Amino acid sequence: MGCRTFIVDDNRRARQAVRAILGGDSFFEVVGEAESAREALERIPGLHPDLVLMDIRMPGTDGIALTRMLKDRLPEIKIVILTVSHDPADLLRAVRVGAQGYLVKSLDPSDWISYLRAVADGASPISGEVAARLVTTLASPAQGSAAEVAKRLTPREREILGLIARGRSNREIAEALTISENTVKNHLKNIMAKLDVKNRAQLAALAVRGAAPPEA
Repeated sequence: MGCRTFIVDDNRRARQAVRAILGGDSFFEVVGEAESAREALERIPGLHPDLVLMDIRMPGTDGIALTRMLKDRLPEIKIVILTVSHDPADLLRAVRVGAQGYLVKSLDPSDWISYLRAVADGASPISGEVAARLVTTLASPAQGSAAEVAKRLTPREREILGLIARGRSNREIAEALTISENTVKNHLKNIMAKLDVKNRAQLAALAVRGAAPPEA
């Protein structure tokens, strides 16, 4: 099954460039695009895309604010922020509002495809280095120490959290633990509820903090 994708960018040429990159992989089907937050909010609910590629800098309502709005209305949609910025503050803002990914526009097109496929497959493609920079901001005082966090999880949940920290997709976790992908998804829901986090990027950051077992 392919990935229904929607593009949000106020620049027409930028939208065309994204379409051209995605056109290199039949897995991605561009079902629509918008040049403003207002247009995106009008079109996206009716098109039911799996993935939204969101420019961070737009006049009026920017991509971060629009991501928050969409996540409030359609929490199941995956959103990847598109930017030319390497500023960690932008990455933190994106993760805080629930974005699944953060893609720098200057990356090679082949890297775009592999990255977006990973997001579509349920992975959290944020490197350990980036996750480490998120830790102090994303791990709230209410979550307590790493040891206290770990105590909230079952051994299986800690195992899954460790695999998430290493960027494994749901499929890869299922294969590694010899369980179904649905079982992995159920475990993830329980983990996020116990740790009071919104998405896998925050889980990865928390795992780097020490809540998950180290890789053997």
